[in-house]
Amino acid sequence: MLKINKLALVAVTLITFNSFFNLSAQERTYSPFSRFGLGETQNIGYSGTSGMANTGIGMRSAYGINNQNVASLTALDSMSFYFDGGFSYFWQRQEIGELTLKNSNIVFDYFALAFSVSPKISSSVGIKPLTSSGYNFVIIEDQEDGTESYSQITGNGNLTAAYLSLAFKATKNLSLGADISYAFGNLRNISKSSFGGSSSGLNHGILKETRIASVLYNFGAQYTREIGEEKSITFGLTYRPNINLKGDTTSYIARGSEFGDDNNLFYTPRGVDTLRYDNNKFDNGELQYASAIGFGVSYEIKDKLIVGFDYKTELWSDAAHFDESFRYVNSSSYSVGAEYIPDDRSADSYISRIRYRGGAYYKTDNINVYGTDYYNYGITFGVGIPLKRSRSSINLSLELGTKEAVYDLNYKQSYGRVTANFSLHELWFYKRQFD
Repeated sequence: MLKINKLALVAVTLITFNSFFNLSAQERTYSPFSRFGLGETQNIGYSGTSGMANTGIGMRSAYGINNQNVASLTALDSMSFYFDGGFSYFWQRQEIGELTLKNSNIVFDYFALAFSVSPKISSSVGIKPLTSSGYNFVIIEDQEDGTESYSQITGNGNLTAAYLSLAFKATKNLSLGADISYAFGNLRNISKSSFGGSSSGLNHGILKETRIASVLYNFGAQYTREIGEEKSITFGLTYRPNINLKGDTTSYIARGSEFGDDNNLFYTPRGVDTLRYDNNKFDNGELQYASAIGFGVSYEIKDKLIVGFDYKTELWSDAAHFDESFRYVNSSSYSVGAEYIPDDRSADSYISRIRYRGGAYYKTDNINVYGTDYYNYGITFGVGIPLKRSRSSINLSLELGTKEAVYDLNYKQSYGRVTANFSLHELWFYKRQFD
């Protein structure tokens, strides 16, 4: 009979609900490019994959949850229960012409549980961020009458996914998986403009908020072939179809004498003149989440070494949107990652049981502004610190990267991220022989 510690159950429940609400409210980026489309994509790596540049489409492990390919769930121990969660501290340094901006924040990354339904079927539930938007900048323009106009553009918001995953071991070597997720969140943009030569003395403001609540799907497959004693190669494939998003958009244009805070156009009850107000629902392809295809391959020496390569493309040029200030383009990402364990079974040396990780990546972004492409590259390092007498571990990683806009936009962003993930691995349905 399964017995669960009541205190542990309460703690997990509280963490789940707290994480559920916090993920959708956190400031995860400060990039001005996150104002376009659905925001900046958040590719969060579970367990040790964050230290391997989030490489994992073709990787399998019994030591933690791999969120890069749902089919990898069948690699988990069928007699165990897995808890995985993490948080990170990130910083950004942005150079826009001669202007330099620095920002940083601590955020909760994700929460996940995984367990086996039967010897051939495994499942996982959790929450994770999908996209994030956060920016605050000012545009100053010279007018024909010799005065200046000032426009402050701010925005924030996140899309978050709560998901359920299932994976099935179809044959000894082939695993298939799928997940369904509920994507929800708000994206808000406020533009405030004042004109030095305006005779009326009134300021103008535009507020636009998009609320999304939709269902997404992901599919995955992995095939493993033994190529020698304790050696294997695994091929992985992932697919996400193009999804019509559902929700509504509110647009509010007004003018008034005194601007409000970050959440309001103008202070009330001072005189405000509403110029336009619209609220429109979308559920028929006006806004879409792009399809994606990923391929991965890994080479493994059991409990010693694993090396992997991933390629993924997202077909955003086929995705509809209703913002004319930019256009979507197809994005691509390439990553390599490796993990090395000196001696996983060492009884004398704790250092030998530590997992050492590294990786590198190159990506092109899914937006094109003023004919300018946007790309991203970086490196990662990490360690998996095992807890005594268990497969549980604390995973620490460091990521250093650069984002640049080429051609006409003089923009460069350098960033870093320190991540701490906790992978807890406990035996389930284990009957004690002795009290």
